[in-house]
Amino acid sequence: MRRAAIYGLLLAACLGAPVLSAQVVVDRVVARIENDIITLSDVRELAAYQRLSGRQPAPEPDLLQQLIDQWIVANDAAAARFPAAPAQQVDAQLAALRNQVGTPQQFAARLRELDLSEQDVRRLVAKQIFLDLYLERRFRAVARVQPADVERYYREEFVPQLQLRKQAVPPLDDVRDSITDLLLERDITRLAQQWIEQTRASLDVEIFPESRP
Repeated sequence: MRRAAIYGLLLAACLGAPVLSAQVVVDRVVARIENDIITLSDVRELAAYQRLSGRQPAPEPDLLQQLIDQWIVANDAAAARFPAAPAQQVDAQLAALRNQVGTPQQFAARLRELDLSEQDVRRLVAKQIFLDLYLERRFRAVARVQPADVERYYREEFVPQLQLRKQAVPPLDDVRDSITDLLLERDITRLAQQWIEQTRASLDVEIFPESRP
């Protein structure tokens, strides 16, 4: 999220700017977190990015909650002086996103349709990688997977999925490491979400009524 000083200027602009003659609200503040704010344009940008990624955007209240959660992670990462996302990783993710959309011309057309710029997309990709890497670093050391967890996943999830697809089932020892990695990622996600929820409860957060559908 942008720094509080920038948000303060934006808040003043939103509250003090004259209304257009057609009474169209260009942007407004939809939530305040401590000394920062989230605007309607932030919510719409996230929805556009989700569409670009091939997903159905979440409802506005959920998008707002995602932005609040992102603020929590970004704020903690900044306090820890966590480095920015590696440029090479951002480039690779951007290239994958472009290829997913189609040709360069199709990608450019899709950006225009969603009112996003290349710079917007790069910033959003870099932000997501930054947040993911920070959570990975913060919680991997405490994530735990027991041998019984691996065996249970193999028996109750892995084998039935392959049988449903009529595919050969490899021995557990052949896939033990892959299953362990998968379950570690699940536990990291669980720990991160638990921490975010606990942190959110301690913050001064105000959601303005106009932001609700």
